[in-house]
Amino acid sequence: MLLLSGGIDSAAALYLTKQQTDDIYSLNMIYSQSYDAEAGAAKRIAAEAKVKAHITVFLPFFNDIGERYHPSPSAEITPAYIPARNIVFYGVAASYAESLKAERIVFGSNADDAKELPDASPRFIQLMNELIRTGTRAGREGCAAKVDTPLIGYRKSEVLRLALKLGIPLNLTWSCYEDGSKPCGKCRGCIGRSQAFLAVGVPDPLLETENRPA
Repeated sequence: MLLLSGGIDSAAALYLTKQQTDDIYSLNMIYSQSYDAEAGAAKRIAAEAKVKAHITVFLPFFNDIGERYHPSPSAEITPAYIPARNIVFYGVAASYAESLKAERIVFGSNADDAKELPDASPRFIQLMNELIRTGTRAGREGCAAKVDTPLIGYRKSEVLRLALKLGIPLNLTWSCYEDGSKPCGKCRGCIGRSQAFLAVGVPDPLLETENRPA
């Protein structure tokens, strides 16, 4: 069970997992960000990777949370943080994983995420695995899905290098938090993507109009 947002990180996690097995379900959570663009990217990548099935889950209540949540600035936590988002994501993924008898829940969190988001840290992942083992029938019976974050030691630029090595069609990915016809260039997703491409020294195919999917 692989959480597929449609961005470079989750695409890299998918293609990395494909080197180990073709028996993969992809799961896209649609919440308070780029609904159509993100969902479309996830579907295209899932189809290109030939996953066993692609599942889309809508979580519209995050819009209400976003309207209510007005935190003070933090030197440690990115402004892109959404309250308990990954707790919800992993809970949904654990439910699907148990119903489909999946052995792993793969999430594409990277080292930058772990540094800036409390619900992406290695400690959080460790505790989430304990919760899944404790709070599910599969866990009670000794066959709970294990959360796996294969990119947690990679910086964003290192993930991009891996994606290029794996031959991922990067023109199909979408990193922007907005839902426009092209990336906004200002959000955390766009900035991180731009910095990664600059660090690696290759052009972003998504910015080339002729290569951008309709």
